[in-house]
Amino acid sequence: MSIFSWLFKRPKTTNAEANSKPTQGRRPKLEVSRDKHFLSVESLDFYGLYQLSKSKLWAIGWRDSDPSAGRGGHRESGLGVYVLTDLSTGTVSCHGSMPRPNNGHVSDSGVFCLEDWHFGSSLSGTFTVFDPSGAVLITKELSANIISSAISINGKFAVCATAYSPSEHGNKVFLFDLLKRVELYSVTPKAGWPERYEVDEKTGELIAHFKDVGSFWYDIDGRFLEADQLNNANLASSRYDRIILAAEKILEDVDLTDERAQEVLTAIQRARSLGADEIQRGNQAP
Repeated sequence: MSIFSWLFKRPKTTNAEANSKPTQGRRPKLEVSRDKHFLSVESLDFYGLYQLSKSKLWAIGWRDSDPSAGRGGHRESGLGVYVLTDLSTGTVSCHGSMPRPNNGHVSDSGVFCLEDWHFGSSLSGTFTVFDPSGAVLITKELSANIISSAISINGKFAVCATAYSPSEHGNKVFLFDLLKRVELYSVTPKAGWPERYEVDEKTGELIAHFKDVGSFWYDIDGRFLEADQLNNANLASSRYDRIILAAEKILEDVDLTDERAQEVLTAIQRARSLGADEIQRGNQAP
């Protein structure tokens, strides 16, 4: 089935409620199936993207579309839906709706999170974490677009990060303690935007993972601990954009030594050989 088929598949029933629906009492067996990218629940007429827990015993699925109106993705109305399935029993733990559910993640305890990208074109979003029954643990209304999120392996912590916006929520990373149901901090991500975040459940420290560069840590108060290590890794990168970014940050240091300056110069020359000059010439072309 193509992506257009699942976006606009007309359901037999329409779920128009905003809250999650736990299954009451003994849960009947439901027909839950999945392939590499999509999960389906026949009894709910659900078909959408999904993510597995690390244990592969839970799956959170979502569909950012209103099939009854034939609308998907960016739109002004028409609720999307989500489904949490317990794959060990083949049952649905809860399901519900929100304007534009995206980028779900689920822990080995069944605690899950979703990004609501909101209707319309405003810079905004809502990050919500639920327990396995669908009860809300944390919800954060944001005046900035959400660009990434994650939940820790056992569902003790959750994190989300935002893109630039002129509001107080722009270009921030937020960490939440799900056991206490509180926001621990929001800080400007000094490491930049990684491919993904992870939380060490023993310490509460946040880890930023950069593909082909490495992993770097924030402490429990949101202070970035490894700026020098990240700059060194970026200088040694095979990507000219990372090299230039690191060089700019290092050259801002008022205590820059001659040896360090020479190291940066060597890295910049390597960045030029990796294609930086071609990009610069392209930007200057009439």
